[in-house]
Amino acid sequence: MEAAYFDGRSSRRQRVRLRAEAGFLLLAGEGVERRVPLAELEISEPQGRAPRTLRFADGAYCEAPQDAALLALLEELGHRESATVRLQGRWRWSIGALAAIVLILAGFYQWGLPWSAQVVAPLIPAAALEQVSSQTLTALDKGMLKESRLPAEYQERLTRDFLALAAADPALEPYRKSLKLHFRSAPRIGPNAFALPDGQVVLFDELVQMPASDAEVLAVLAHELGHVRERHGLRQLIQSSVVAAFTAAYLGDVSSLAAGLSTLALTSNYSRDMEREADDYAAATLRRQGRSPAELGSALEKLARAHADEDEEGDGKDWLSSHPDTRERIRRLNSQ
Repeated sequence: MEAAYFDGRSSRRQRVRLRAEAGFLLLAGEGVERRVPLAELEISEPQGRAPRTLRFADGAYCEAPQDAALLALLEELGHRESATVRLQGRWRWSIGALAAIVLILAGFYQWGLPWSAQVVAPLIPAAALEQVSSQTLTALDKGMLKESRLPAEYQERLTRDFLALAAADPALEPYRKSLKLHFRSAPRIGPNAFALPDGQVVLFDELVQMPASDAEVLAVLAHELGHVRERHGLRQLIQSSVVAAFTAAYLGDVSSLAAGLSTLALTSNYSRDMEREADDYAAATLRRQGRSPAELGSALEKLARAHADEDEEGDGKDWLSSHPDTRERIRRLNSQ
């Protein structure tokens, strides 16, 4: 059969004829004559109707059309396609492989990624947590958040109660330097509170103004301390960063990764297990303080009602949408 020969040193194309003989490829053309054993040939995989490459050890190669003559030549040489190549040509195996990849990725996202984040989170240095948290809060202050209008006396009193709540748990000792309660106003968001990875907690005026009692507000803060203690925010940050990096690598766009970090705290899509862990922590903390876990249940009920009212008016977003089990959580807390 005819093929194109390249010497590997120039772009010159030469017409040659190929034939097989006793396990050797014989190549003949103007000024070219070679006899190469099959073991020294690197034969490319078939890619549809594209020419296939027969590469020699010295860098020279031939391009031959993918047709019946080439298949006969390769068979005569004793070449056998790899198992992968043979399976690629069978649509059932291809569909099965694709389904397996989807299942593996789904399984990793569902179980592998959370487990990996849980293992990696304790290894992140405190300095890195402080830097990420400070940058996140700065970005939010420039965008969505405003200065709090709550009275200074109220802020001081609630801060004292918050720090006393945290001081009662030795597990929060690593966060002692950065543990701080911030007050902000967020009319576009509504009643809410969130914790940053380094232990800083942000409380919105709108939550206090629902209205919520001091006990209910403190119960919400105890819940946020639960997220801090279990490193939920950091684990979510790791998971979201892996997903964003994977997407960026696939789509060739890294802007989504940078943009997503600053708003992660406000849109934390904690899993139900994470929410239950934070609820259980808050319930245990409140009981140690001689308080009732039902105070958190009452606060959640008011939060759900407040956000439902905003949705009906079209003024806000359902910021509890990441907590689809709110009613179950309220029942669970009220029963403790």
